[in-house]
Amino acid sequence: GGRAVVLEKAMNGDMITIYSKGLHLPVLWSHLIPATLEGKALYNVQNAMFACAMAFSFDLDLDNIRHGLRTFDTSFFQAPGRTNVFDEHPFKVILDYGHNPAAIAAMAGLAARLDVKGRRLVVAAMPGDRRNEDIVAAAKELAGHFDHFYLKPDDDRRSRTEMEVPGIMRETLLGEGVNDSQITLFPSEVAAIDAALATAQEGDLLVVFADELARSWKQIIY
Repeated sequence: GGRAVVLEKAMNGDMITIYSKGLHLPVLWSHLIPATLEGKALYNVQNAMFACAMAFSFDLDLDNIRHGLRTFDTSFFQAPGRTNVFDEHPFKVILDYGHNPAAIAAMAGLAARLDVKGRRLVVAAMPGDRRNEDIVAAAKELAGHFDHFYLKPDDDRRSRTEMEVPGIMRETLLGEGVNDSQITLFPSEVAAIDAALATAQEGDLLVVFADELARSWKQIIY
């Protein structure tokens, strides 16, 4: 009898639906929202549901809500560092500012759900001021989801030695069963992204967790 926004499964996909005081109001298929990458970025499906709930509570009509959801995407210019997708290469690149285990887990899950003909590659790091257990947790979230790991420090090591964080991540990945030949360490973000772009092949997916977003964006598009 109250109000709720739910995700209803149907033959054609998942429908974001509003229930309000006995009314049943279908809003939009989740896979038609650009920011969800055809419904596979589940965290953005959740964000769309929250946006829908807030907009409806502010008395926006359903057509305006649908238009907003249909026209917002995660380009670098609309949402820098938030699942920015680049299709200019023979392979797909996703740029993200994931700096904690939960964000890295969300992106790893997305990489697993996307249809990839080739390999899944990742450029990864964690900020130096994170606890060792957080760095370990982030590396564990990556293990099993990617075929090669390009590990690097952030620009600001935040009191850590140069290769301390990549070293912790490497040891964690090895402990999770990743082969050492699948891991490459780099002294800088620029070097890691350059190497990943140079070795990615047609059909691959490259996920880049970047610290300096504008610089990384330029590397990817140029």
